Amino acid sequence: MIKLGDYSEEVAKKLVSDLRKAGIKCDTRSHFKITHFRTDTLEGRLSQLKEVLKDTQKIERTLNALKSALAQNPEPDKFKELFLKEFNPMRESEKNQIAEILLKTSGNFQALDENDKNKISRIFLKANDDEQSYHEVMSVLHRNKIEIGEEIGDRLDDPIVRVTMNLGKLGLGRDHPLVKSTIIVSAETEITLFVDEFTTIHALNEDFASEFYDKFPSECTKISALGVLMHDLSNRPLSGKSDMNEFANKCAKEFDNNGNIIITDFQEVASDLSRILEKNGVFKIKGNAIKWKLQ
Repeated sequence: MIKLGDYSEEVAKKLVSDLRKAGIKCDTRSHFKITHFRTDTLEGRLSQLKEVLKDTQKIERTLNALKSALAQNPEPDKFKELFLKEFNPMRESEKNQIAEILLKTSGNFQALDENDKNKISRIFLKANDDEQSYHEVMSVLHRNKIEIGEEIGDRLDDPIVRVTMNLGKLGLGRDHPLVKSTIIVSAETEITLFVDEFTTIHALNEDFASEFYDKFPSECTKISALGVLMHDLSNRPLSGKSDMNEFANKCAKEFDNNGNIIITDFQEVASDLSRILEKNGVFKIKGNAIKWKLQ
């Protein structure tokens, strides 16, 4: 089998379903993928950040909402809801607006007119901003060693704040004393999808659903190109025989569709393709000689 690509579980499931419906054999292998992501940040007392940043209004607004929420002595499991309400007093009203708009089309977003779609999009953007602010205040609590529910005194008067920033726009280098980095190393499940080379010939039967082409154009191109190649390599020459050098040369082809050219080059795996065709009863290989079976 040949590797088609690496996908999320959801995408792999859809691909496998469509490929099998088209008669293409496939298999999957699950593994963990480690990702590495780095961001530049500024960290310092709020008074220090004010010396570097042109605008700290958003930071101060977030801190004020944090102070207001903590002043109400919330239970830890109630803190997020309380903070978001303080940060965005319109939050509940905006949720109701979305519900009312979606009710017009029984929850079908695509059936809404552009004005309603834009309203919902703006509310979702604000909701994302709310969530980002919540993560920022949790960072403030962590960096200042503050536990929800304890007396904080004056620790939020000039707290340590850590914010993600574009250093280039600020004109700062990584050697600036307030510049720090955040590196996130995480793991996610990834599915490697393999397809059976010989059954890609079924791609020529146009058994793929039309939405498959729309959603997976790259995969369709790869599978179709391999299918055409496998079909051509399976065709019995007039002499009924060939040698491995001739076979390898046929593993590279150029297709011209009104000036749109697709070049397939499988010469490096020619011997593998020959064994696949032999296994599927197309021909027999003896040494360097290939003899096609009668069709």
